[in-house]
Amino acid sequence: MTNANSLEDDDKPLDAAQLRLQAKLKRLLFWSSGVMVLGLVAVFAAIFYRVTRVDGKPTPAFDVPIIAEVAMPEGGRVAATRLDGNRMTVTLETPKGAAILVLDLETMKVIRRLELTGPR
Repeated sequence: MTNANSLEDDDKPLDAAQLRLQAKLKRLLFWSSGVMVLGLVAVFAAIFYRVTRVDGKPTPAFDVPIIAEVAMPEGGRVAATRLDGNRMTVTLETPKGAAILVLDLETMKVIRRLELTGPR
């Protein structure tokens, strides 16, 4: 059976080379810990910046209702609409297939039109 006190007695003092190596490892640990802390600070700063920043361009608010006419194919019906900033997409179902219109909300003009034709 091994005595716990005998293990403590076996510790020998470190020689000069081992002391230099120990000091080098302590410096390495210090600098690597510093880099790790700086990285964590940078990540939290980026998260804080993204959460608290205010976009310079506010979302447009309309004081008066917008009245606009967009030509729709005969026999077509509106299947869906979506808003994204100052753009609106309108999905139409037509006898030929489907059409997707992208409208600019400031000018109420069609800026893109995509016709989807083919068998259903």
